[in-house]
Amino acid sequence: MTHQNLQEAKEIIAVGIAKIVGDYSDNALLINACFLAKERYENKKDTTHLSTTQNIPAQLRLDNEIEVRYSNEDLIERYSRDVQNVVFKNYIVSIVSTVDATLEDVYEHLLKSTNPNYTDTELEKLIRNAWTNDNMLNFLTDPNGLGLTNPKNLNTEFREAFMRYSELRIVRHTILHTEGKLSDKNLQKLQDNLNNTSNDRKHFALANSPLFDKDNKIVLSINHILSLRQYLDRFLMFIFRAIDEKIAA
Repeated sequence: MTHQNLQEAKEIIAVGIAKIVGDYSDNALLINACFLAKERYENKKDTTHLSTTQNIPAQLRLDNEIEVRYSNEDLIERYSRDVQNVVFKNYIVSIVSTVDATLEDVYEHLLKSTNPNYTDTELEKLIRNAWTNDNMLNFLTDPNGLGLTNPKNLNTEFREAFMRYSELRIVRHTILHTEGKLSDKNLQKLQDNLNNTSNDRKHFALANSPLFDKDNKIVLSINHILSLRQYLDRFLMFIFRAIDEKIAA
């Protein structure tokens, strides 16, 4: 593994960090649009409803098109709660997918750097199983391999950093596959992570966090979104710094 290979891995991570910033900026505009729309319909007196389908051209309508109408009161409620929640959920799905893709690109790059003879089929299989049995984590931290260690002046260990990130992957899965409610399997995973976290750092675990209500359903607010954005930025920077210190060693 050359310094050039590691430098290129840092560049991949830097692009991922930039995407986190850009993705939030796009979603911030959508959140702002919700506030503006809410204010507009609070002050609008000359119409009684909005149809979501009336402006669809005839040739693009569904065979079984159903018109949906919202009153001004409905729109105020939808924009202040439901539509914002859709933006929040889409943001989490997007940003976690961005980090997944970034780390898989780094993993693929470093795999090819350690063994240029990997076939495309072999690489695809390794990438597909990157998150299984901590394969990517073990590759990055194996003392006989890449041997990354947690950056200086940080208390977080690599295994804990990836554990916390795995919890956000559970959140994404819950949004996409179980209508925002934790499955028993994923609830147990979060509890196992909590149990495997040292007592002085259990407050960082997502189990029993305000992100879930008493029925284990995801509850999102702008502060949750900003906290996740901050963590994912710091997570990628954690790996960036670890590689940087490996180069300097």
